[in-house]
Amino acid sequence: MTFITVRKSLTTVFIAFLVISFWQNPATSADVFADFLSDVGGFFSAIIDKTAEFVQALV
Repeated sequence: MTFITVRKSLTTVFIAFLVISFWQNPATSADVFADFLSDVGGFFSAIIDKTAEFVQALV
């Protein structure tokens, strides 16, 4: 079994798990997904702020 086959199989299982999870409890899944996106957005916002502060300190 090659690495590509294993990766495709694990990806398929992961996607199936997500679909079943969303199907069984869509409200909770939506809340978790929204929280995840909020956290990712906050992370990138912090990176942009710190990069802008660094660049301003150079100038």
